[in-house]
Amino acid sequence: MSRSKYVGVAASVVFSSVASSSPIFAQTAETDPSAAAGSPSVGTPDSPPSDSPPTPDVLPSMVVEGKVQKKKVSKAKAKAKPVQAVTTSQPSAAPKPAGIINSRAGRNTPYGPVTDYLAAATETGMKTDTPLNEIPQSISVVGAEQIRDQDAQSVQGALRYVPGVVADGYGLDSRTDGPIIRGSTEVPEYLDGLRRTFGYYTYNYRLEPYFLERIEVLRGPASVLYGQAAVGGIINSVSKRPQSETAGEIGVQYGSFDFKQVNFDLTGPMTTDGKWSYRLTGVARDADTQVKYVPNDRYALAPAISYRPDNNTTITVIGDFQRDRTGSTAQFFPHIGTIFPNVNGKRITWDTFAGEPGDHYDTDAMAGTVLVEHKFNSWLKLQHASRYADIHNDYSAVAVNWDYLDAAQEELSRYRWMSITDTQVFNQDTNLEAKFGTGPLEHKVLAGIDFTHFHATQGWDYAYDANPDFSQRPFNIYHPVYGDANWVGNNCAGQSYAFTAAPKTPACDRQSVVQTGLYGQDQIRLGNWLAVLGLRHDWVDNTTNGSSQADEATTYRAGLMYEFSNGFTPYFSYAESFIPVVGFARTGAAFNPQEGRQYEVGFKYQPVGSYFSINSAIYDINDTGRLVADPINPNYSAQIGEAEVKGFEIELVGRLTKNLKSVLGYSYTQAEYAGDYEYAGNQIESIPKNVASLWAVWDFDQPGLKGWSMGGGVRYIGASWDETNTIQVPDVTLFDAMIAYETEHWRWQLNGKNLENKLYYSTCLARGDCFIGEARTITTSLTYKY
Repeated sequence: MSRSKYVGVAASVVFSSVASSSPIFAQTAETDPSAAAGSPSVGTPDSPPSDSPPTPDVLPSMVVEGKVQKKKVSKAKAKAKPVQAVTTSQPSAAPKPAGIINSRAGRNTPYGPVTDYLAAATETGMKTDTPLNEIPQSISVVGAEQIRDQDAQSVQGALRYVPGVVADGYGLDSRTDGPIIRGSTEVPEYLDGLRRTFGYYTYNYRLEPYFLERIEVLRGPASVLYGQAAVGGIINSVSKRPQSETAGEIGVQYGSFDFKQVNFDLTGPMTTDGKWSYRLTGVARDADTQVKYVPNDRYALAPAISYRPDNNTTITVIGDFQRDRTGSTAQFFPHIGTIFPNVNGKRITWDTFAGEPGDHYDTDAMAGTVLVEHKFNSWLKLQHASRYADIHNDYSAVAVNWDYLDAAQEELSRYRWMSITDTQVFNQDTNLEAKFGTGPLEHKVLAGIDFTHFHATQGWDYAYDANPDFSQRPFNIYHPVYGDANWVGNNCAGQSYAFTAAPKTPACDRQSVVQTGLYGQDQIRLGNWLAVLGLRHDWVDNTTNGSSQADEATTYRAGLMYEFSNGFTPYFSYAESFIPVVGFARTGAAFNPQEGRQYEVGFKYQPVGSYFSINSAIYDINDTGRLVADPINPNYSAQIGEAEVKGFEIELVGRLTKNLKSVLGYSYTQAEYAGDYEYAGNQIESIPKNVASLWAVWDFDQPGLKGWSMGGGVRYIGASWDETNTIQVPDVTLFDAMIAYETEHWRWQLNGKNLENKLYYSTCLARGDCFIGEARTITTSLTYKY
């Protein structure tokens, strides 16, 4: 049984290479214990410190004329003093202590620090430096300050308070992040504008959130700028970059499950003229997890150097060296024993391990990114980003089958999956940005080309625990005994044998994806009216085990906004998505690309003089060409899946008063199958209709309490269903909290997540398994800053 998935490219015209992707080899639930678990440009040099949100860019008119006669200026006018502009500023909280998170350098740039949870600008939404309230599409920014306050230890952990996102889509998973956005369960991740995840998780590595300045979620189709991407949206993370100010911090953490971590972040100028600057960020972690025999160890280093020969040019090189030693916290337990008790009323506990000690998920990754920006003059700018990544993954895991072998519903059979995967990715994105005027219209035009070459090889083995007569051996899930398994199986080369440890398997499966995209975009202003028009065309060539497939597509984007003087900006937008689908139907016909479109109506509101924003949207998504099991022969896939997703989202983020900063979000998602699929009309699996969250932090400024802050959060995750809508996952409400004390050079912090230690499940699938959420976790940290 083989199912090919491929995540390829999208489309849109005028210069942009590729950020492509694709699951690579056919993996199934029977051969892989986790087959269902979903899958920059450079800104300007640091801007002057400013507490107020930046004002919109004023685009210069482009005028061609002959001789210009100089006008005489009277002495009276020459002596006149310029009128001072009046600006608004955020509520004045206590002065920020030392440290990088609190640094004011570059805070209003689209890649700089996010102060008090509210970002001023981003490049994710437009690939240009654009204020958030000028983007006619929903976008949320989680900065390093919020990541720190909430003690997020993964990308998905940092997204738990973002509306429209089911952050822990497949529960606690030590191997990969699994967020779900607007009905899309396979969400591509980008880093500094370049694609970094490609379908199946063994081709990727998890980002270290401590290395990130911000994590940005663009909801809705993004193919016009980024190529192939799910209709629900993308995640773009922004790396910490060298700063012109000297600053640094060194911290230690300890917490639940023997979590021990040391981290440091150092930055500053390298030369007296300030042309060279550096940043060095590192993490060393030795930890266990809530699941027995599953470690969570990491050693990672991210060196970066920036060169600014003048005010118009910046070149930044960022390295990422990461060594992860973990296993699989996802144990794929059956419905009975999780959401349903067994016949004796028993349920499987948080820490139950169904594998064998020595199971592992080990990843070694090296990546280098180059970011270049050059301003030719006041209206023309060149941006370039490129990255090469090399990833090696060694995976060995044991999982249970979901049918009990005994009447007491305690004994299950087990199988083992082992793979060795090597992946290399090169991608680049180069674009030109021009600002000019045509009559009353002001334009910011972007034209680009992007390119991606993805290549992966994989060898694998599959085996089951067998009795001497080759029948399946029972494993008691409530009283596990390890070390006496007898594994019998075969490898991807078709060789069958008995083994007790993972043999070195040949690399049988190979895939290469080459994607090229051309894109163009025009941001237009006419007084208080703003519009955006975008177009892209993509070409994708995929070769899998000698079989080739080519796809191409054109995608479009359009949006219209109006800025009221009180900070209220309503908008309407339309956007399209495109994902090449690799493989062949039962009839032998190649699959067509998966295509989506979205209509969105919303508003962005930042009251004048405030430092908080309210954003809201309603949307209508249609997604066609999804693969589902063939109704005639389920060993094949059929391209008859269609999704209709309608929803509402609202978000409040920022500093509400001098003492209070907060993030509040609610989303309603009606995501249903449509078309000729047998489950048409059912809510799509794993997607709750209602998700709500509130996080708030109070900074004390009373005598005797200065430096103290206290915060907490509540997360509500509504009930969800499997694809047949017969198995319901109950809703859950979870509570988090933090307390911190900060001086100029020290910060102590204590965090608690899932304070009530509720045993809950993030999703259950019709095939038979459920995914457990995160248990109560307490961590404390102490950081020295300068």
